[in-house]
Amino acid sequence: MKEIIESIFNNHTKKLLILPVALIIISLVFIISIQATTGEIFQKDVSLSGGTTITVYSENQIDIPKLENALRESFDGVIVRALSEFGTDKTIGVVIETPTIDEKLLTEKIQESTGITLSEENSSIEVVGSSLGDSFYQQMRKALIFAFVFMSIVVLITFRKIVPSLSIVLVALGDLLITISILNLANVRVSSAGIAALLLLIGYSIDTDVLLTTRILKNKEETIMEGLISSMKTGLTMTITTLSALTVAYFVSTSLVLKQMFIIVIIGLLVDIILTYMLNAPMLILYAKKHR
Repeated sequence: MKEIIESIFNNHTKKLLILPVALIIISLVFIISIQATTGEIFQKDVSLSGGTTITVYSENQIDIPKLENALRESFDGVIVRALSEFGTDKTIGVVIETPTIDEKLLTEKIQESTGITLSEENSSIEVVGSSLGDSFYQQMRKALIFAFVFMSIVVLITFRKIVPSLSIVLVALGDLLITISILNLANVRVSSAGIAALLLLIGYSIDTDVLLTTRILKNKEETIMEGLISSMKTGLTMTITTLSALTVAYFVSTSLVLKQMFIIVIIGLLVDIILTYMLNAPMLILYAKKHR
């Protein structure tokens, strides 16, 4: 296995860059087109755009398509999702999201369509005003930008070399761009918890890339390939362990908020494996062969 890795990185260093660079460019173009069309880089749920979320619990099966069609006659942007019980996949209710804040009318329509009288015992209602939702979004976006900027500064101060530092920053940026593009393609509406997951993703991305850069450039006791392989062993172990834990948590959790956080980090970590070892690693190898 060691010989195969060394052969790939020694003989096909520049070819490895093709896939990750193409993914980043395609994702950037896609996000720019989404921005030009909708004014946002991703779809926002009601916690960021404002609206109403109603969760209805029922032991009887609710006809989701019928309910969704009935609500769409009166409201725009309605999304109805099943709420399942862990371990049995039994549907225990539904979650209704809509940009409208007319809680009373929405409740009446749900009762009319399902025949269920909503009360505090069998339902929960969350209403977020449009101005409040936009305020959340602006604050979370600023937090994401500041986190990325300060991360870049710390990396530059730590390594004090432009190319390795830019390589790390490029991977982190690529992780965000590709993950957001996948969320758009999957038609996922990102919540405030989703943006928090993107912040976590920056941290996870930096961990493996800093480890890789340190082993290749600063550890003079190892050759470039030895540093690469040792960092891959540690980095992939960390990533696979985290992926395993998050995958289990995703299927165990019944919270839609937690599920979105988990799936965003899972997607981001899978993307990070590609970018770390097919973009950052080749760039560092080429740099180290000239400057180490």
